[in-house]
Amino acid sequence: MFQCRTDVMSSETACGKAADQPPTTFQVQRCIIRLDDARQFAEMRALFQAHNPLLRLGLVHVDGQASLRTELGGMRVFWLFRGEGEVFLPRGYRTQEGDGQPLPSEYAPDPLDPVLASTLELLKSGASSISTAAYAAVSAILRRWRRDTFVGDFAGELWKLDHAPLPWSTDERLVRTLESLFTNYRAHGFSTKQADSFEPLKAGDQVIACGAESVQVRGRFTCLTMETPQRHTSHVSTVRRLRYLADTAGGCNPDFDPFRRLPLTWQYPYPGEEGDGLNWVNSHVVNIPKETSSAHFHPPRGLGGGSGLPQREMYLVLDPGTYQLNTWGRTPSLMLWPDLRDLGRYEQHQLEPGMFVYIPPGTGHRGLDVFVNVLTIPGFKPHNEYYLDRAIRDATNGMGPFNASLLNSQNFQTVEDLL
Repeated sequence: MFQCRTDVMSSETACGKAADQPPTTFQVQRCIIRLDDARQFAEMRALFQAHNPLLRLGLVHVDGQASLRTELGGMRVFWLFRGEGEVFLPRGYRTQEGDGQPLPSEYAPDPLDPVLASTLELLKSGASSISTAAYAAVSAILRRWRRDTFVGDFAGELWKLDHAPLPWSTDERLVRTLESLFTNYRAHGFSTKQADSFEPLKAGDQVIACGAESVQVRGRFTCLTMETPQRHTSHVSTVRRLRYLADTAGGCNPDFDPFRRLPLTWQYPYPGEEGDGLNWVNSHVVNIPKETSSAHFHPPRGLGGGSGLPQREMYLVLDPGTYQLNTWGRTPSLMLWPDLRDLGRYEQHQLEPGMFVYIPPGTGHRGLDVFVNVLTIPGFKPHNEYYLDRAIRDATNGMGPFNASLLNSQNFQTVEDLL
């Protein structure tokens, strides 16, 4: 399958320009390709570069011993989507993994910071005052507390907390405590390796190389890669392996294995960080059942502060069998609404492992029964996701494909307000 579709819209209506400005046009393109097809990938990469001129997209095939390096001397992320292998991690290597399955025995977690210990004690003792919406995030943070250690990265929980309605607690002291987590979360949850060794990698895992460094690997696997020349160091560890990350799947997914891991999620900017702070791309690996999947879109103009860049989303389709997920005979697919002003017009595309989908901002989409690494530029920006199921029902008199269980999720008045 190869589809690159173009819709031409007036910038007066699609970009939110004032009516007295001269109308121009821009092209909204979406691509669905097979990564094994060199011609398809070349065409899609050209489209990607046109939309994202400061980023470099690529493919890397490893067969035997190899060194993963940058191409531009920046920060380069490698996402495995097929095969398996090993990565060499030296003594002294530090990581925030381990809040899923425990890290191997050669890792030693940092001693619990006394300030964080006091924070956790206060949150635990004041749990009854925390709102129901905020408590899901708070309890997930507390689960990383292991007596005299704290293991893992809770940036994803801060995302949930940020989206929970205020007030988070009836106790103002706890509100201030929760707010303090946004200013110190990057310093906690680390473990340090005590010996040199190779460690396993498989599809779904993430590797990062920066500057002039190289990462030694071996095996047989294929990666999609993305690099920015504007960063020369990484704010996360060299590897993020799904088995060592907490499963943050929410709710009950009937007859479909829940699975949601966050290798590279939004980092809230600290004071003094410009634009989107450390963020330029995010990744989360998720099994999306139709029962809990919402139709949604990301606005074609940047919201939520930061760089002002609109959020672009990509699907890197994975094989659910890699993690023994049961598909129950379902066929993975993607619904697309190319024109948000005409929700009666939609497309459905069957997906398979090894496919890649580029979804520009302003495009409605809904994954169905698919196991996928969702990649987003410049990241999963806070408050940039808008839910369409009720709008689809109303616009089509109930004839369109909407999720009836998510009608109350709609978080906008009219689509036009966001275009």
